[in-house]
Amino acid sequence: MRAKSQWTPGGIVLWLIAAILATLVVCFGAEPDSVEPAPDRGRPIELEVEVVE
Repeated sequence: MRAKSQWTPGGIVLWLIAAILATLVVCFGAEPDSVEPAPDRGRPIELEVEVVE
């Protein structure tokens, strides 16, 4: 028979600290190698369509 796990206040605090640290590592980790430039919002986008019959 398997023993039922019990959450202690210390265990909960450790899990919360681990979750916060993991979140910070993921969010503020290494920057991506290639960063795409932001699109120029001042110019309208031109689209040319050619219909072939």
